[in-house]
Order: sequence, then structure tokens, then C-alpha cells
Amino acid sequence: MSSEDEQQGDLDAPLPDRKIDRLFRVEAPRLARFIRRSIRNNDEVNDLVQETFANFVAAAPRVRPRTPEAYLRTIARHLMWRLSQRRWRHREVQFVPVDEAADVSVAPEQEWMMEASDIIRQYEQALIELPARTREVFRLSRQEGLTYPEIAERLGLSVRGVKYHMKKALLYLDYRVKADG
Repeated sequence: MSSEDEQQGDLDAPLPDRKIDRLFRVEAPRLARFIRRSIRNNDEVNDLVQETFANFVAAAPRVRPRTPEAYLRTIARHLMWRLSQRRWRHREVQFVPVDEAADVSVAPEQEWMMEASDIIRQYEQALIELPARTREVFRLSRQEGLTYPEIAERLGLSVRGVKYHMKKALLYLDYRVKADG
């Protein structure tokens, strides 16, 4: 059996409990910081970290990911997206007579939603400012979920070129959203 076959065999094996425990101890604080950038409620952050790891263990991928940290962040992003969609669908509308409006308190979630809409607006403006090729590579990757090789084939680029455009887009978007915020 070649060393490549042995490595592949290792990848197919599920993670033992002690490795999951070690991964949790190392990655949970990082994951919490990552989630806390979007969600300020510590209880929700801790719940999402737990749910992320529960999904990671329950998913039992056919092939163990080479970078479980990135896989965990992907799961966390998905969970945060589902949470925001659930909040959006279940938001409550409160009708108050105009003369009583001054007495109504504003829920913190409303402020967070306003902040989120500002960030989304900054993000969309920054996307428009990207060069057309970079914007298209980013769109295909993040919105259509294509892999780098698929994007390269579709746009006639090398995979390295796709990585270049993605890095350029991510750095610019990060800079613009942080600079405006």
C-alpha cells in the first residue's frame, strides 16, 4: 500500500473522540470569535458553537476534511444564515398609536438589523466597485457555489488566476466594509 493510499485511508476514517475533543478545545474559541463578529449575544454565540460542532460530528463526511477548521466555519456560516432567515421571517410588527409612539422601546435586534443592513449596503457598493472579472469570479464562487476549477473552466482562467481574483475581491471587500464601518 503506498503512502498516498494510507493517507486516503486515514481520511476515510471517522475522527476519534479524542481528536474531536482536541479540535473543540482549539477551534471553539476561534469559532466563537468568528461568530461574535456577526452575533453579539454571548448565549447565542455559545449555542451556535455547540451546534456547529454537533453538525460537524453528525455530518460524518464520507471523506474527512483536510481542513476541519474551514469546514467548521462553513457550518457556522450556514447556521448564522439560517438564524438570520428565521429571525427575518418571524419578526414581529408592532402597531402603536402615534401619540404613544414615544413610549415604545426599540428592541436591540432592531438596532442590529439596521447595522446589518448598513454593512450589506457597504458590501454591495464595494462589489460594484470591483473590476468586472474579479466581481464575476467572486459571484461564481460565493453566490453560485462553484469550485475554483469550475470557475477556471467557465471563464478560461487558470485555477491560480481564480485564486488571485478571489483574494483580490476578499481583501478589497474587507477593506471597504471596515473602512466605512
